[in-house]
Amino acid sequence: MSELADFLRSRLGVGAHVIDDSDALAPYAHDESGIGRFVPTCAVQARHAEDVQAVLAVSRERRVPVIPRGAGTGKAGAALAEQGGIVLSLERMNRILEISPEDGVAVVEPGVILKTLMDAVEARGLFYPPDPNSLNACSIGGNIAHNAGGPRALKYGVTADYVLGLKAVLPSGELIRTGHRSIKGVAGLDLTHLIVGSEGTLAIVVEATLQLLPLPRRVETGLALFPSEAHAAQAVLNIFADGHLPRACELFDAASMRLVTPKAPFKFPEGVGGALLFEFDGNGDQVADELVRAGELCTAAGALTVLAAQSDAQRRQMWETRRLVSVAMMEAKPHKISEDVAVPRGKLVEMIAEARRIGERHGIATASYGHAGDGNLHVNLLFNSAAERAAGQAAIDEVLRAALALGGTITGEHGVGIAKRAFLPLELGAEVMALQRRLKAAFDPENLLNPGKVLG
Repeated sequence: MSELADFLRSRLGVGAHVIDDSDALAPYAHDESGIGRFVPTCAVQARHAEDVQAVLAVSRERRVPVIPRGAGTGKAGAALAEQGGIVLSLERMNRILEISPEDGVAVVEPGVILKTLMDAVEARGLFYPPDPNSLNACSIGGNIAHNAGGPRALKYGVTADYVLGLKAVLPSGELIRTGHRSIKGVAGLDLTHLIVGSEGTLAIVVEATLQLLPLPRRVETGLALFPSEAHAAQAVLNIFADGHLPRACELFDAASMRLVTPKAPFKFPEGVGGALLFEFDGNGDQVADELVRAGELCTAAGALTVLAAQSDAQRRQMWETRRLVSVAMMEAKPHKISEDVAVPRGKLVEMIAEARRIGERHGIATASYGHAGDGNLHVNLLFNSAAERAAGQAAIDEVLRAALALGGTITGEHGVGIAKRAFLPLELGAEVMALQRRLKAAFDPENLLNPGKVLG
């Protein structure tokens, strides 16, 4: 029993969920980044905003770091207790407080699982578009902290595009409201979207007001198989040049297809070097027309086969295959690093080819897949051991530099956290880094809220 945990129990009162047993702390020592294990001194499962305020008061009094945590599905290490301290879990704050069809909003606590929200709003004929691959496990609070995207970001945008307002606790303990419930609103500085994507370094979100859309009544899905990923990428350019905007457009390279096929419900045939999963939605017959036209454009780009899902079951098979790619890679190789670089859409083929060349130079297996429509590519470097992974750091550096050289970014949706903080100055430059550090200091002058993340 740690003294800090006992002190927290005394401050939080009856019913407090304070964890300091080593076995019970184990889940809070890691996330999905594979960076390593960092065991906190203790963890607190907050029940309401007052618990968050009380933990931050103890943080200031004892000069102990606080690390906010959602569902632990992050891939950049932002929820890891690198410097020890208190992991503040929001998992018990998991209520959907309101769904309003009239206003087109949902009000939720941060621990709500994304799929739970999606199902609840769709039952009311509404639609919450952001759909990261971990939607069955990730939480709304984590999505907000990392400004999560997903396949549908191509048409609908990312999490920030749906956050109208927040209730958040500052490191000082102040409970603030930012934003508004109305769809439009430009009063004052946009603090809402400064907090969104800040990875828990500026404030802790305890409630969010999210915009909802009408649920599309029709969805059509297709899968095209190509001799190479270059052909698949050309099909993407063809589709956009012809004036179409799919709601999703996902690319697989040959390596990712080989790895996922044994596990996936859809089996990619031998001899296929690239694939494109594309989807349209809307409310009329034009949705099917767009799918047909996209298929024709894929054929013009060299597609070997174009398949259209004939049922919801077939559509689910296609998407389950896509969502299993990362899992299949982890099973094939015990260690992997997934770099979620993004480049201009027209540079996608160059990025895939350069990632492959980097892997070959360093003797590292690579596989690339991702959101081809918006240029967000998941470049995976696959390792047999932790030692190989450590030795592969030079290859990671080269992949990120290649993305920047092509006019892109070091992270399209996973965030910076611990994993990419050393590379952030390469993208932002000294002046912008200094400005961001001044903003961090304005929110958190004592640097106790998730210290060391993003900006170092």
